[in-house]
Amino acid sequence: TWDSSQVYKTEPGLRLAFAATALPHPAKRSSGGEDGFFACPESQSFGVADGIGGFAENGVDPGHFARLILQWVHEEIRNLSVGAGGVEEVEEAHIELREVLRAAVERIFREWVPGGSTALLGRLTGSMLTVANLGDSGVLVLRPALRTKPGSPHPFLHPRVLFRSSDQTHFFNCPYQLACTGRKAVEEPDLVRVSVRMGDLVIAASDGVFDNLFDHELQELAGRVLGDGWRDGGAFRGSTSGNKTLNFALQSLADEIVRAAQVVGEEEEVPVLTPFAESAAAEGLNFRGGKLDDTTVVLGLVSRITEPAPAEVPALPLLHNFRL
Repeated sequence: TWDSSQVYKTEPGLRLAFAATALPHPAKRSSGGEDGFFACPESQSFGVADGIGGFAENGVDPGHFARLILQWVHEEIRNLSVGAGGVEEVEEAHIELREVLRAAVERIFREWVPGGSTALLGRLTGSMLTVANLGDSGVLVLRPALRTKPGSPHPFLHPRVLFRSSDQTHFFNCPYQLACTGRKAVEEPDLVRVSVRMGDLVIAASDGVFDNLFDHELQELAGRVLGDGWRDGGAFRGSTSGNKTLNFALQSLADEIVRAAQVVGEEEEVPVLTPFAESAAAEGLNFRGGKLDDTTVVLGLVSRITEPAPAEVPALPLLHNFRL
């Protein structure tokens, strides 16, 4: 017989070590761009939102909307108490993401904040990663693995894809979105759960990353930047508060991802194969090259805490680009 308690069995002592970077479109850097993000070590939650640029034609700041809805989502998560471990807690985490998103949308309508945005939320509870995704931001979960080239006896690090989200779009380049309009109905986000283990890498990013970089390019980047520390496990054991090598490596990877995505994005109308061009071709549209956009990424490396952080080490800060 099928035993759900085994499927949702959680592994204690796992935490996400976070890094994040947002690089606005060159023309939008003075305003901070139109993406929002947060990564909260305390609640083990994260989010990415991409403001809908079309609202700017009406004098609305799409970035303000995206950042504000994530700020309110984070407040809702902090107000809830979800422990780690057990089937009930995993189920609660799954429901929680849907409910906090709904609560944030209700607040948007109550305060009538104009604008629109996609939204991706995630949270680690024990060893279960719960993700709610509305629109075309995405999440990629990589697991370190070794491969061997033909004729070579030496294996090399090449992380494999454990999970990849799917875009929610009405048609090409028109994602599902939250919007403060006369229509209060909210499209339903995809809700998924992924069982993760120590060493897995979560890459949550706006479409500015996934439109310009293929998954295999992100795999190669992660393997190169995280390197031997990821391969032998040394990078993700111990106190996540005090592991400076881990924090530096993750931040370096986040920075490289957004820069690489924008380099490709600047190659508009160039005969370069990109995910965005592939998606256009699949719908009979002619598009060449990259798509220059805001690029935002949140990384979470699943680590095991084998010892508590020293008392003199302060708690890890909330990573965000809110306008507090």
